[in-house]
Amino acid sequence: MMKHLFLTLAATVSCAFAQAPPEWAKDLTPSTTGPFATMLPMSLDFQLSWKGMLDSGKLRMDFAPPDVKKPGRYVVRTSASSTGAAAALFPYQHSFWAELDSKTMRPSLFRATEVDKKESSTTTVQYQDSKVVSSETTKNLQTGKVSTKDRTFLYTPVYDIFSAMLHVRSQNLNTGEKVCMVIQPFDQPYLLRVQSMGSEMHNGQKAIRLSLSMSKIHRRKMTLEPYTKLNGPATLWLSDDADRVPIEFRAAVFIGEVRATLVNRQKL
Repeated sequence: MMKHLFLTLAATVSCAFAQAPPEWAKDLTPSTTGPFATMLPMSLDFQLSWKGMLDSGKLRMDFAPPDVKKPGRYVVRTSASSTGAAAALFPYQHSFWAELDSKTMRPSLFRATEVDKKESSTTTVQYQDSKVVSSETTKNLQTGKVSTKDRTFLYTPVYDIFSAMLHVRSQNLNTGEKVCMVIQPFDQPYLLRVQSMGSEMHNGQKAIRLSLSMSKIHRRKMTLEPYTKLNGPATLWLSDDADRVPIEFRAAVFIGEVRATLVNRQKL
């Protein structure tokens, strides 16, 4: 009798701890879309560089491209490749595709194809009501060996990188305003913290400067772990106008500061 009572008590306590929200959940901000409307169909071209000097790549982002017909879905697609000397040292290409609910702007699907000199990989992430399911297939280009990694993250709401960008963009972003959310760009969840540092001129444009920091989330323990690929907070400037598009992104990583600078924007 005492044994069964102890087992029942232990199971109850374990269940209670399993269902308790993680400590960082108190910092999350509402997932309600802010007052700025969804970005209209637009194409953005970025130049990628190292320390603002070495041209290392190009990136194109298409928001709601008119040639894509997906009823009830807001589509974002991107393509990128390394160029010049960077391509010789680190050849890289990617193609990303994301589908968001056109009403809530919450993600439903993210698919990525990436190729470098060592391997090619395809990642599919599905954002469901109570969980995120990811599957990554990698092929070694030298040996031909193929491996697959499937993962599940039991949490909601979770954003992909594009829905997170659009959600932050939609907020008022007054000086000091903070946005905190859970994101999962590929197979690893993170806690993203964004703070508006106010308006200023940047690259000849009136801009809103944002500070971004990330922590990894342990998918089972639900604890936060350092994200060591970033050396301090990253900085993102949004145009302080009706479009609110990214003007420039800077991040300090192990090889130094990398940048993505807007060189062209076109409404579609």
